[in-house]
Amino acid sequence: MDISISSKEKRMFSKAFFAAQRRAKKKNIPFKLSTKDIIEVFERQRGMCYYSDIKMNIIKNGKDSLHDPYKMTIDCLTPSFGYVKNNIVWCLYCVNSFKQRMSEKEMMNICHNMLVKEKKISII
Repeated sequence: MDISISSKEKRMFSKAFFAAQRRAKKKNIPFKLSTKDIIEVFERQRGMCYYSDIKMNIIKNGKDSLHDPYKMTIDCLTPSFGYVKNNIVWCLYCVNSFKQRMSEKEMMNICHNMLVKEKKISII
């Protein structure tokens, strides 16, 4: 599925690519991707966050804000495997910040417990 990507948006993919490459080097984990690889993953996800199915912003929304919670970021499903094909997904900045180095299962378990707690509070 091809998503129409403007030249300005393509620059954001390049920035994400080089930022991930720097993080991999800093963390001493593998990096075996091309810009084409990460765009293909984005298109396969239809521009939606892998974890929440919320539409991601390619370009930061709100030039005056430090972070856009809906901005796209690259996440490694298993952080120790690094940035390699079949181990990366696109997700919202806020989700990636929350997940940190947790596995998907660990993060989802915490989310589940948060929802259970919210349900208990809203019943009271």
